[in-house]
Amino acid sequence: MRILIHADEYYPTAQACSYRMQVFVDTFMALGDEVTVVTSSANKANGTIDKTLHKEKIIYSPAIGMKKKTTVMRMLNNLTFGVTSIFSAFGAGKVDVVITTSPPPLVSLPGWIIAKCKGAKLIYDVRDIWPDVALEMGSFTEDSFFCKVFKKVTGFMYKNADIVTTVSPGKVEKIKGHVSDRPSRKSGPSHTDKVWLVGNGFDESVARSDFDQDIVDKFELDKKFTCVYIGNIGLAQGLGALLDIAAKTRHKDIQFLCFGMGAEKEMLEQRVKNEGLTNVKFCGVVDHSKVFSILSRAKLSFIPLKNSNMKDSVPTKVYEALGIGCPVLLVAEGDSAAIVDDAGLGRHISPDEPVEKLVDVFDDMIEHYDEFDAHRDEAIRLMHDKYSRQKIAEEFDRRLHQLCRK
Repeated sequence: MRILIHADEYYPTAQACSYRMQVFVDTFMALGDEVTVVTSSANKANGTIDKTLHKEKIIYSPAIGMKKKTTVMRMLNNLTFGVTSIFSAFGAGKVDVVITTSPPPLVSLPGWIIAKCKGAKLIYDVRDIWPDVALEMGSFTEDSFFCKVFKKVTGFMYKNADIVTTVSPGKVEKIKGHVSDRPSRKSGPSHTDKVWLVGNGFDESVARSDFDQDIVDKFELDKKFTCVYIGNIGLAQGLGALLDIAAKTRHKDIQFLCFGMGAEKEMLEQRVKNEGLTNVKFCGVVDHSKVFSILSRAKLSFIPLKNSNMKDSVPTKVYEALGIGCPVLLVAEGDSAAIVDDAGLGRHISPDEPVEKLVDVFDDMIEHYDEFDAHRDEAIRLMHDKYSRQKIAEEFDRRLHQLCRK
């Protein structure tokens, strides 16, 4: 089977989309498929390209870079990549399947054009549902121009994709509702079976990372009880809750380390300075290969979402922490909370609960921390057996072969 993956972000960019697509590529190729990736040229500036590790064919399609992450620059970046990728895809030759991934939602339309030109099956891979996720975060309103545009784009894709994949059970049900509103000629009015769950899961390659004692020593992870946050410091995360804990916890000897960058980092750093939170440090972006070492030695992984509307969102951080055996304090409801319960290695609380309740849960976890040791090995096995991203990708490949045979 010949597969073309159409993604705005890919290697060597260190982002969730890149990691998801990379596991797909590695798994597909290990199973004998031919894979070509068409991605934005902006990715080439984000690291060194090691061609000895990546055997897939990568076509970097021209796009305007984002020196500043403004709305205008994002739109220009997405639109230029979308247009040029149509022409770049001719270099991929004949393919059987095109997988185009969203967000960004505007990039998916060129993915449809590529599939049409090549007579290939179109897989619309939805990691976040737009405009729903922006409405949940309060980024814009139902009657706004952006909301109307994104509804048109995603509605078209739901109708015209052969298969729609998404990453959590809640998202599957939500997309089925959107799909049932837009019957296509080929599928008829009842075609919600074209929505597949292809979860994120735990990337087993993370557990095979080399252990880095230097980073453990640098941040005194073996010396101090450490609560870490690793990931984007953006609008959806609600990371202010971590500063609330740091300010109000009874355990003032705990250090809170935040690894990552994002739109709210400067604001949160200013708050740390204003409130004199000496137990909080912002450590910048950490290479993904170091995540294993950090979570192996950290006592707690803090994973928040901004509000309780985001019930179908499962941060990849949940899988990583549990798969490495680091207990989780999750501030979220829905699908991600169910995974923490399944693993038995952590606690969760609704983002709607008052700060005092969140701090009480945190302090209780610290004071009864020994209880988590009994579940650590069990959680690791569960992540490898039930939530392995590699196994999920293998099942995805099997279903794609069935689809092409039809």
